[in-house]
Amino acid sequence: MQRVKLVTTAIVMASAGLLLCAQVPSQSGIAEVNGTKLYYEMAGSGHAMVLLHGGAVDSRAWDDQFVEFAAHYRVIRYDLRGSGKSASPDKPFSNSEDLHALLQFLKVDKAYLLGISRGGGIAFDFTLDHPEMVAGLVLISANLSKTPAAYERMFERTTEAGKSQGAAAAARVWGYDPYQGPVREAARPRVLKVLEGNLPRFRHFDGSVAVRQLSSSDIPRSERLLEIRVPTLVVAGELDNADARANYDNWARGIRNAKKIVFPNAAHLVNIDQPQGFNRAILEFLGKL
Repeated sequence: MQRVKLVTTAIVMASAGLLLCAQVPSQSGIAEVNGTKLYYEMAGSGHAMVLLHGGAVDSRAWDDQFVEFAAHYRVIRYDLRGSGKSASPDKPFSNSEDLHALLQFLKVDKAYLLGISRGGGIAFDFTLDHPEMVAGLVLISANLSKTPAAYERMFERTTEAGKSQGAAAAARVWGYDPYQGPVREAARPRVLKVLEGNLPRFRHFDGSVAVRQLSSSDIPRSERLLEIRVPTLVVAGELDNADARANYDNWARGIRNAKKIVFPNAAHLVNIDQPQGFNRAILEFLGKL
C-alpha cells in the first residue's frame, strides 16, 4: 500500500536567531518501500535534492534549509528508518537501498545528495551503489565510519543518562556536547527537543533492539574514496573535534577534484550553527554544476 498526503504548510525556520515563516506548498506522506515505512516531505520543483539527516535526530534537522532550497530545487527530506515518523527496523536492512526505493517511489531518476554526519555516510554509500542516480554529493561533518573516540565516549554517556534518568537527560548530554551539540545558543532548545524524541530508539534505552545495518561492501568507506566520481563538496566546522576535522581533510584530498569549505563558529551541526552561510555555500556549489 502507498499513502500520500498533499498539504500546504507554514514551515517555521530559525535563521540567525530569528523565526521566519514561509508558506510553502509541500507534499508529505508515508512511503511503504523496501519492507518499511518512511516518512518524507517534498517541496519545490526542478532538479531533485535529497537531504539526509544525522544520527539521533530526524528530518527536522533541515528546518533551516528546506524552504530556502525549495525555492531552487525539488527538495526531499525524510526520516531514516528508526527515526522521527518512520518505522523502526525489525530485521537487517540497508539505508542505501531504503533511499533507492524512496527515490523510485517518488519517481526521481537523479538527484543532488546532501548528507550530514551519519547521513553523509549513507549518501556516500548510495553514490557508490547507484552512481548513475547522483548528480552531486555534499558530505557535511561526515566521518564515513571512522568515528572519533571523543564521539564514542559521548555516545556512551548519553546511553547511561538515558537508561538512568530518561530521554531529556540523554538529550542534554548530547545537546551540550562541545562537538555534537549546537554552538549557536539560539538553536539549542529545538535541537534538544528533536534529540529527546529520537534518542530512545537511536541508543536503544527504550528497550528497542539494535538491528544490523547492511552494506554492499566490506571495504571501509575510507578506502573507497577514489571510487567517487561525481562533483563533491566536503563541509566542516572549525570547532568540530580534531580527529573529525582530520577525517574531513582526508576525504577532501582522497575524492577526485573534491572541494572543501570550513565554517568558523560551527562544530558538527554546521547547517544549524551557520545556516545563512551554509545555505549560500551549497547553492553556489550546486549552481555551478
